[in-house]
Amino acid sequence: MEQKRLLLFVTLSASMLFAWQLFINPKIAPPPAAQNAAVENEVQDADAPLVAKKPPGLPGDEKAAVQEPAPPKADLLNNPQRTILLGSLDPETGYFLQTKISTTGASLVEAHLNDPLYRDLKDPKQPLKILGEFTAGKDFKRSLDLDVAQLDAKLAVLNLDCHSANWKVLELVKDPDDPKLYQSVLLSLTAPDGSIEVQKKYELKKYPVPPEDFREFRDTNQAGYMVHFNIKVINHAQAAQKLDYQLLGPIGIPLENAENTRKYRDLRIGFLQDDKSVETEIFTAPDIIENVNAQQVEKYSRAFQYAGVDIQYFAALLTPDGKNYDPQLVNGEMQSNYSASIEPVLIQRGLMDETQSRITVQVNSKDLDLAPGADITHSYAMYTGPKRESLLGPPLNATEIMDLGIFGPVAKLMLWLLTTLHGIGLSYGIAIICLTIIVRGSLYPLSRKQAIGAQKMKELQPQIAELKKKFGDDREKLGRAQMELFSKNNYNPLAGCLPIFMQLPIFFGLYTALNNAVQLRGTPFLWVDNLAAPDALFQMPFAIPFLGNQFNLLPIVTVGLFVIQQKLFMPPPTDKDQELQHKIMNYMMIGMGFMFYHVPAGLCVYFIASSLWGICERKLLDYQSRRRSLAVVGADPNVIEVEAKSKKTQNRKNKPEEDEPPAKKGWFARLQEIADQAQEQAALNERKQPNSRDRGPGKKSKKRR
Repeated sequence: MEQKRLLLFVTLSASMLFAWQLFINPKIAPPPAAQNAAVENEVQDADAPLVAKKPPGLPGDEKAAVQEPAPPKADLLNNPQRTILLGSLDPETGYFLQTKISTTGASLVEAHLNDPLYRDLKDPKQPLKILGEFTAGKDFKRSLDLDVAQLDAKLAVLNLDCHSANWKVLELVKDPDDPKLYQSVLLSLTAPDGSIEVQKKYELKKYPVPPEDFREFRDTNQAGYMVHFNIKVINHAQAAQKLDYQLLGPIGIPLENAENTRKYRDLRIGFLQDDKSVETEIFTAPDIIENVNAQQVEKYSRAFQYAGVDIQYFAALLTPDGKNYDPQLVNGEMQSNYSASIEPVLIQRGLMDETQSRITVQVNSKDLDLAPGADITHSYAMYTGPKRESLLGPPLNATEIMDLGIFGPVAKLMLWLLTTLHGIGLSYGIAIICLTIIVRGSLYPLSRKQAIGAQKMKELQPQIAELKKKFGDDREKLGRAQMELFSKNNYNPLAGCLPIFMQLPIFFGLYTALNNAVQLRGTPFLWVDNLAAPDALFQMPFAIPFLGNQFNLLPIVTVGLFVIQQKLFMPPPTDKDQELQHKIMNYMMIGMGFMFYHVPAGLCVYFIASSLWGICERKLLDYQSRRRSLAVVGADPNVIEVEAKSKKTQNRKNKPEEDEPPAKKGWFARLQEIADQAQEQAALNERKQPNSRDRGPGKKSKKRR
């Protein structure tokens, strides 16, 4: 029995060992022969000469062609997504800005102005956001986005690019005076194979705040509004590489008071000329949209001094910076050593109004030839601040974006006067009124001549009406009679037009100055919250075509005073032609009401003050004329005897007596007399020449030599 059990145990054990060796062991460990063969192959490869080795992937290696590529280094996937704040919102820290930098794309997300003068119009407690990001679904655009095509191709294996990858923070510099604040940040992005590295550095500079003249310090220090940044491209490969980048301009500059403003986002590019001067070109949003639709967006190869977007009161301008920036004159055109071209870019098309579209600019760099281990750095700066001439001068040289027009010198003078009046302690509303008084007071001599001429014309209207009845359709006699009437009363019709032409430069210059004065933005006066926008007294429950649903009181007062001035200044109509002129003027006043309904409240304050001055001036002149007429005893200005003279009656008229002093002839009377003499001389010459019909049949006219 025990032998049977032993035999059964041996049989089962042998069967299990056989099954293990046949089925299970080959799957767990390879045969010793295969392992030995692999070891022998490795030893042979190790002992082989170096020149006999072929790196994988070289042409001619068939085995390498079928091998899978080595997995890329995914260290950049471990870079955290974070945002870094540079600068401060406290103006006492010495910074003018606070910027938000994102590691995603190493781009500038937001920029705020910390000046208490520049606050958000909708929420005055918040600082003005001068730059922001644009998002459309998963796509987003930010200021100073950077694309390097060669690096994007290497990041594609990770489904990333320079725009979407998280960059690594290499250095973060704190403010030496306040460890809670940061001055600069250095970010880096390296290709998965380590061959290309791109670095971007952002920096804000602080300036000590003076104990006095804070306003002058803020309004004259251009560097405080500059965001400095560098682009550094490094070649870590063992071979030379040719790289290039595309840099996007400012994004998200706000469009303030879009319902009433006449100035929308414009693209400005200041090109360098041969003499290093700057020529500015303007690209409006509708023009850019038209070129994009026609696929005719032009790339400009000229070197630029600045490029960016501006609105009514603020601008964001990109400019090349740094010691290595050196534009040169090539073939009669200034060429940059940074950029190969610059072009307009449409970010978002306005759905309701194309003029409100989002636009910017893109800088395309030159080809960067990098030797192994070499690097190239391009430095830029971006101005983000108000449009003041004191801030847009050298080294930016962008004062042309002020849009002061052909009367720029007058506008600058008006702005200087406005700032000076405010500097002595007056509010801007009172300063505008005082400025109006200064301007109208300096023009009083011209205005007085114009008013006196208008008053004389008004007094002469009854006599002119009698002359028209007397001579009817005889324009020649009527003209002579009117000239004699004007001459006897020392009235020159053009004398009333001269003061108007003299006032036009001042009027347009002041209009331009008030329309571009960033000082008025957000400034209150009486019930007005913002002198740079309509007063918007209240919101109406309905909308009026072309006017909207805001009730603006100041434009209505302005047009009402214009109508009163028209009634005072224009003489009453005496015939149908003058009645028609009065009707046309009334229609023009209605049109002016539509035009002035959306102008800034500061302009309405000026026009109201100017109209009140003109009305008081006219009343004063009327009072003075009445006193003069009372002082002249027996004088009746309404009775003027006029005898019309034609050419024949004038020749037959007797000469005046010697003891009667001749009447003083005006300029128009002398001009008319010269014209009459020329006409009579021409008629006399015609009578002296023989008529061709009176010649004999065989006679011919002699040729003159």
